[in-house]
Amino acid sequence: MTPLDERYRLLRAADEAHFHTCFYCGCIATEYDYAPPRAHWGAFEHHRQAADNLQIPACRECVTLLRGCTMGLLQQRRDVVQTKLAAKYKRAINVYLCWSEEEVEELDRSLKYSIAAGLSLGEESHRRANYPGFTYEIEGCRVAVSQAVVQPVMLFGERFDGIKAALEHAAKTYGISQGKLAQGLVQHNDNLEAVVHALQQQQQKQLEERQMNRLCAEFARAHRQSRRYVVNAVQRYLDRDESLTVAEALERLYQERVRHFL
Repeated sequence: MTPLDERYRLLRAADEAHFHTCFYCGCIATEYDYAPPRAHWGAFEHHRQAADNLQIPACRECVTLLRGCTMGLLQQRRDVVQTKLAAKYKRAINVYLCWSEEEVEELDRSLKYSIAAGLSLGEESHRRANYPGFTYEIEGCRVAVSQAVVQPVMLFGERFDGIKAALEHAAKTYGISQGKLAQGLVQHNDNLEAVVHALQQQQQKQLEERQMNRLCAEFARAHRQSRRYVVNAVQRYLDRDESLTVAEALERLYQERVRHFL
C-alpha cells in the first residue's frame, strides 16, 4: 500500500478481523482512497468545504470506481462506490436473485456451470454493494459505524430477513419461478406481495384461455364450425356479459347461431 500522506488522518480498522479490509466493500485492501481526493485537497482547504481529511484503506476496484468523484466525506464516497458496484454487477446480482441453488442443480451440465458461476458472482456483488463498513480508529479515537439495519421483507404475514429468502419462499409456496418474481419487483416497486398477486392473476388468465381454446375446439369439431369463428364469437359474448362462463357462452352461440343451420 502507498505511504501515508501527512495532510490526512489514517482510518484504521479497530478490530483485527477487519485489518487490511476495504472500508467500502469488504474485500482485501491493497491501497488507499482519500476524502477529499488529493488533487482537490487544496480547493477544499481554501474554500473551507466540509471534508473528513481521511486516508482510507480500499481495494483497487473501489479506488478505480471513485475516479472523478470529488466528494470530501467518507459516507458520500461509500455511497458512490456502492451505487457503482450495484450498477456494474447488475446482471450478476439479477442472477443471484433470480435463481435458487435447487433450480441450478436441475440444469444440464454446461448451463449449470455458467449459471452457478453467475450465482456466486452475484452473491458476492450483492454483499459488496451493501457492505456496511466497520468500526475504525482515527488518531486513537474509536468510531463506531452505524450498521445498516436490514429491512425485513413481509410476505402475506410472514417475515423474512432479506429479499433473497422471501423470493425463494414465494417460488416454492406459489409455484412461480424465482426469476419471474425477481423481475416483477422492478415493475411493482419492490412489493413482493403485489408481484405474487399479479403473477397469480396472469396464471389464472392463461389457464382460462387454455380452457376456452379447448372447449371452443371441441365445439367447433362437434358442429363443423371454424375454430376461429367459435373463439371470436365466444369472446364477444364474454365481453358483453362478464358473468357468463365459457360453457354458457358456447350454449348461447349454439342456440342463437348454430343449431338453425344444422
